[in-house]
Amino acid sequence: MPQTLTVLVPVRQGQEAALRAVLRPIGDDIRGTKTRGTEDRPRIEFTRSTRIHFARFGILADPDRGADRYRLLYSANHDGTLDEHLAELISITSDMDAIWEHCEGYGGVREFVPFIRKHAHVPDALYMSFRGETVERIHDAIAEPRKSLVPRSVLERIRGLFFVAGDVARAIARCGLGNVFRGSQLIVASLNRYWQFRVWNWLTGNRMPRRRSLYSSVVIENCAIGSAGSKDPAYKDPAYKDPAYNDPGFREDVVAQNQLTLVTPIQPGLADRVRAVMAAIDSYASRLAPPGSLIGVSTIHFVKWTVLDDGRRLMMVSDYDGSWESYIDEFAEMILSGLDAIWSTAEGYPPDGARDVPAFKRFLRSHQIPSEVFFSAYPDATVLNIVNAL
Repeated sequence: MPQTLTVLVPVRQGQEAALRAVLRPIGDDIRGTKTRGTEDRPRIEFTRSTRIHFARFGILADPDRGADRYRLLYSANHDGTLDEHLAELISITSDMDAIWEHCEGYGGVREFVPFIRKHAHVPDALYMSFRGETVERIHDAIAEPRKSLVPRSVLERIRGLFFVAGDVARAIARCGLGNVFRGSQLIVASLNRYWQFRVWNWLTGNRMPRRRSLYSSVVIENCAIGSAGSKDPAYKDPAYKDPAYNDPGFREDVVAQNQLTLVTPIQPGLADRVRAVMAAIDSYASRLAPPGSLIGVSTIHFVKWTVLDDGRRLMMVSDYDGSWESYIDEFAEMILSGLDAIWSTAEGYPPDGARDVPAFKRFLRSHQIPSEVFFSAYPDATVLNIVNAL
């Protein structure tokens, strides 16, 4: 089964620009064409990897350490153990020091594994479209469809429900019964197309709240800086055109898949509510979700959420098919209440939530982090392509 790795490392003060200058050319030449005259620059030869499904580097604001401080994100979904993945990463990177020496605590290649382990974060929720498939097996299936993807049996689904019961008990112990119940209610409020949730919603009187307005809360005049944002110092309003601010849509629509990285602020005192929602999503994704579909959304390869900074922020890292616009539209159509459950605890969330699609998209753009490097092992294959191949 693929594994996931999420690393956040503090960048040395004043070295964010130098780090970006190293990473951006790697992202510009992700397929390793080695343009003439650039052979000596640092590079990561991802195409030599036999284990990495998706990987990215991004530079995030680190406002808790100061207004001009940053941290490096490295995220990967890979086959094999962490040690095997890191050994391969070292082997395909021409100059590890050129990248990682800009980070605090880096002590060279020999100390790279414990350095990464120290800064790794376990996601609070993780979804994989194909939990049992390696990079090699997906490549083989795409090259020669093998028709061996077997749906889960009734027995497996029943077993999954028993595991879900255990997950609920652990979530209650960690987050409290009230948070688990309220979080679950928020998630399923718009999922009446599933008879189980429809019955539950009817029994508990659970429904989507009445819209506050028929109109979008997006301000037509976008000249006012910070007109629809949050108080979090990591926030950047998309109306604010600063030459030093990177377009959040950077590297979008380059291949069949895209990447999305979000860091949103959590309102004080609501971290356990967020963790309860994450626990519910993680349980469903790992126990009950069929291959290639998360509550009807069939464009996600991998997505994970991680609560950061002692519950002050939530980070989402996603690898998906199609354009950013169509991805968000599909989310808003298929799992509307789930989006509100995830982000309604965030500062600056629209009053009408994801039903106000323009405001919801503005909220996401405001907290999106561009990826300096983005790699896919099968860049032309969508989730549906892979389902058909398997």
